[in-house]
Amino acid sequence: MKTATVGEIQKNFARVLKSIQSGEEVMITKRGKAVAKIVSIGPKGTIDWPDFVAESLVLKGKPASEIIMESRNERL
Repeated sequence: MKTATVGEIQKNFARVLKSIQSGEEVMITKRGKAVAKIVSIGPKGTIDWPDFVAESLVLKGKPASEIIMESRNERL
């Protein structure tokens, strides 16, 4: 793992970014103490989305908008 100070990161961000993209991890230090670690997020993968339509609930009864309109009409 490569170590760099906050100042080095600010001055050489493009170079540090290239090393991160190649798979290297960079530990960032400030005044000699580790404050962060930058790692590559890796290649984009496919997301396995659940079938929301199949898992949805079937609601029975009147829609909320209809109930609200009836309530408003009763008050008038």
